[in-house]
Formats: sequence, C-alpha cells, structure tokens
Amino acid sequence: MSSLSLLDHEWIPVVYFDGHISKIKPSQLADETISDLAYFRPDFQGAAYQFLIGLLQTTFYPKNNDEWLDYWDEGILQSQLDKAFEQVKPAMQFGKVKPAFMQDFTPLNGKKVPISSLLIEAPGENALKKNTDHFVKRDFVNAICPHCAVMALFTLQTNAPTGGQGHRVSLRGGGPITTLIMPDLNSPIPLWKKLWLNVVPLNDDERPQYYDEMVFPWLNKTITSERPKNLSVFPEQANFCQSFWGMPRRIELDFDNITQGHCDLCGEESSELICQYQTKNYGVQYKNWRHPLSPYRTDSKTGAPIAITGQPGGLSYRDWLGMVTTNDKNQPAQVVNVHDYRDLESTEKYHLWCFGYDFDNMKARCWYEHNFPVYPIFADPDSDIKELIALALEFSNKTLPILRKALASINKQSSSVDIAYWKETEIPFYRFVKKLIEQKDNPNGRSHLLLDWKNTLLKYITQIYDKAAFSDSGQSFKFIDDKDNNQWICCQIKERENLIVSFYKLKLF
Repeated sequence: MSSLSLLDHEWIPVVYFDGHISKIKPSQLADETISDLAYFRPDFQGAAYQFLIGLLQTTFYPKNNDEWLDYWDEGILQSQLDKAFEQVKPAMQFGKVKPAFMQDFTPLNGKKVPISSLLIEAPGENALKKNTDHFVKRDFVNAICPHCAVMALFTLQTNAPTGGQGHRVSLRGGGPITTLIMPDLNSPIPLWKKLWLNVVPLNDDERPQYYDEMVFPWLNKTITSERPKNLSVFPEQANFCQSFWGMPRRIELDFDNITQGHCDLCGEESSELICQYQTKNYGVQYKNWRHPLSPYRTDSKTGAPIAITGQPGGLSYRDWLGMVTTNDKNQPAQVVNVHDYRDLESTEKYHLWCFGYDFDNMKARCWYEHNFPVYPIFADPDSDIKELIALALEFSNKTLPILRKALASINKQSSSVDIAYWKETEIPFYRFVKKLIEQKDNPNGRSHLLLDWKNTLLKYITQIYDKAAFSDSGQSFKFIDDKDNNQWICCQIKERENLIVSFYKLKLF
C-alpha cells in the first residue's frame, strides 16, 4: 500500500450547510460552508472531533484568550492551517513505511488478529473461544479501507479499555468521558468554530518545542511497560499535547496482504482494503495525566487524578454539576473552565456534548451521549446559584432510595427504576434551574422554587408508586377471595403512606 498523508489527502467526511457530503483534508475545515463532520459511527464522530481539535491544539494554539477571540471573530484561513499543519507532516503519514500514524515504531513480531478487532465493540478472544459472541458476531467486518482504518485506530488508542495482560488502557483510562463545548443545537455555526471552542491557550511549558516523540510517541521506539521495570510515562516526561496522541496499544497494520473490494464499514470501493494487523502487549502506560477534554475526580487515597468514565445507564442531570463546575469531588474538563472566562456574546447559547463508552473490563456494554446546558453565571464567584443547585441535586439523590424501598416492599423493584427516575425528572429539573437563574437576585423567590422542586419529586415518586401498586397491569398475584385482595390493597396503601412520610423526613435546606 502506498503511504497516505493525513494532511494532504481528502479523507475526512463532512456535511455542508446545503446538505451534501464530501471528504476534505484537515486544513479545509476552515471552509465556512461546512456544517459538521459526517461519520457513520458515533464513536468515529467523537474521535474525529478529538483528532481535529488535537491537530489545532498542537500546531495552531492561541497564546492567550485575546488571540483566541481574534480568530473567533475574524476567522481562520486555509493557508494558515496549511502552514501550521506542515510542521507535523512526518507524524501524519499512514502506511507501511515507519514512522506511521498511531503504530509502533519498531516492527512487531506479535500476534496477528483480524482487522475487526480494531473496533471496540468486536468480540474479544475469550468470547470467540467460548462461542459467546451472541450480540456482536464474529466476521461482521473482514476488510476496511485506509480511511476507516485511520479512524478505527485512533478511536481504539483514544478509548482503549482493559485488553488482557499488558494491553494498556488509554491515557485517560478505559472508556473516558469526553466533554466538548458546543454551540446551540439550532445555531448555524460552521465546523471550524465548533472545533475552535475546544482549543485552549497554551503557556510556555505546554507549547511544543519540537514535534518529536515527546508529542507523537510513534516517532520513536515505544517506551514499553513490561515487568520488572513496569515503566510509566508521566506528564513531566512528555509534552502536554501528547494528551491528544496517546498510544497505549502496540499495533502494526498489515499493509502487505491487502485486498480489493468494498469496505465493510463505509461501503466505499478500495483497492487497498486492510484485513489484519499485529499486536503486542506492554505498550505505553500513562500515569497522572489530565486531558483537557475530560472531567476528573481525585483519588481519595493517592491524590492522583482519575478521569470520569462511562457507567451503566449513561449520564444524567445528577452528573451535570460535576461536568460544568468544580466541587469537592470533581473537576470539569480544562476546556470548560477556559470557556467560562471567554468574553463571548452573552446572547449566544452553548452546551456540553458528553460522550464515551461504558466498559465492563474489556467488553463494551454501550456507547452513550448526552448534552448538558452551560450557563455563564457559573463563572461568577459571587453567585450562590451552584450551591442552590447542589442542594436540589442532593435532595434528588436522597429521594430515589425512598422510591426504591417502597417499590421493593410490594415486589415491584426493577433495575430500570434508577435510569427512569433520572431520565423522567430531567426536563422538570432544567426548568427549575432556568427559573432559579432568572430569580438570582430574589432570595425569597429562589426558596419558593426549591420547594416547588421538592413537590415535583413528591408528585413523581407517588405517581410511579401508584402505577406499580394499583394499576391493573401492575398486579402480580391472583387472589383466592376478596379478603386476600383487600389485605393486599391495605398493604399497598400502608406502603404508600410510608413513602410519603419518609419523603417529608428529608431536609432540603
């Protein structure tokens, strides 16, 4: 296979404001008529955003917020990006000749695996051996084109879960949540501005001095992590921008045994379909890194930062405050903090696009996406709005166990109760927050709104209980006579009373 330049070749699918789709090279993202990326897989879409943000952050970073605003207001020229991207051209070559993008610098004599294993949802080795690949079947992808291989490789390295002995997780751990600042969903803002919203100014220590292996680890021999040394790479040992280019997996695509046909992912015809690759364990082991696009919590024992990862059920408004503001437990992504202090038009609305995989060890259970609102008032140090919202969230957390207990008492407990609770109360919660912000200068009005939120939750949990306990479809038992039926109803009524009493024992403030 001939070498593919990721900077000179048109390989990234985009959609224009007029609706048509085509492929561009990275510097063409400056085109004001491009609306968005157009990947057919959500994990590729999220990864492609990070690839382009990383490219801008590494080569076209602003020195301060004023310079960032100048580009925001005046625009970016393709010629400027061509010049900036030229600096990293050696690192953006994809093919057989080393160094090659996201692949081990040293030829690997590792295990050959099918190309489908690059995809995170593919069944693992144990699943294939035990014939437990029930939901995602083997042989669903046999050959993919170079364009898809690039993004599959980047997606895996960026999200890498536990992969067995010595197969390292991503720089942020397995299945990190990525949070991107985005414009209002209905706002006709071009792609480059969506990307630029997530580029932060770099100080002298963070700016790359050279575009070598300190930024792109595949430009030199891998710092391996096998025993007994078990070496790790800490932030002090590399450049800040390696955050975007972490390479925990040792991979070498097989460009000698290519085939011709249609790509099993995108469907496009290619004469250079890739069918397999080699892999070897004990790649780069990252420790204590903070990626600018991910929220973190602090390990209570070691004090080390731990990236927030995907969880069953996905994100909900219970996670929201920790994604957009700093508290005792969580810190939002660096890009969120930077956005809070940009002097953007107050009339413009922004939200936080959050996405990532939920893993059970090396098994991908689900891909989740969620949008959270972002409010300028959170940047005001004199405002107590965050504290009031935190009170409401704490009350919501205390209410859920009461509902669980009541349902369990009538044998109606379900694993879906928690997910439904957060999902079905989310819209009322954001209405409450909006009203709270509108009443920011009226303490009496805000107290009233907190009580309204309390009543909203009471109404919700009693409705859920009543539906489970008293609707015809909710009956789980057949009774011999009316006496048994009456006793069961009395029991349900008693538990309803306990539900309400327990709720009113909770303190809001």
